[in-house]
Amino acid sequence: MSVGITNRQSPESPESPESPPDAGGDEQGRPPRRARDGRERLLAGAGRLLAERGYAAMELRDVAERGEAPRGSIYHHFPRGKAQLAAEAAARDGERTRALIERSLADNGVKGTLRLFADLFRRRSERHPELIGCPIAAAALARPEDPELAAVATAAFESWERPIAAALADQGIPAADAAAFAALAISTVEGALLRCRASGDHAPLDAAVRGLETAFDNLRDRMALGEDPQRSV
Repeated sequence: MSVGITNRQSPESPESPESPPDAGGDEQGRPPRRARDGRERLLAGAGRLLAERGYAAMELRDVAERGEAPRGSIYHHFPRGKAQLAAEAAARDGERTRALIERSLADNGVKGTLRLFADLFRRRSERHPELIGCPIAAAALARPEDPELAAVATAAFESWERPIAAALADQGIPAADAAAFAALAISTVEGALLRCRASGDHAPLDAAVRGLETAFDNLRDRMALGEDPQRSV
């Protein structure tokens, strides 16, 4: 989550070095590869800083440092400055996480995906659990100052819930109950990140996933017995 502002350096390594420039862009009209790579590094750096510090404490000079780019290049890629950069960084993270959830559901099922979703945040902060966080949650906390950024967060959360709910529905769970469990899963993990941030360790995240796994088993067992699934969540 984004509470608890800190100036500690991120444990993550910077993005890979820039590729050689492609003068003139490509046949799709996209900017040269060097420009695209620089933009991606800025987005990645902004996403990490959102998770670690929150929107209010995300300084453009630090984004440039994390992205290994001149500070002036931020306004070249993001003319509206910090607001545009944060919104696009959050949207980027949301989309990548959605794709990961969908791949995991296909490969590992719902229960395996619950563990993988939590492990995603653990890996980002393995050596520094006090820096654990989610750029989407940080974007959500931008309301009321920046409702546009908060709307990006809402869209991302919903995009994570939808494939989980669909996978549950494919197993015969009624649509309303599937949607309720998907919302529970995302909200539980996000809440656990806040507790990890406060305690400085990953134990709350591990406990949250165990609870979700138990809730999922209960939901599936009750459906097999023909009982009301609402009693399990």
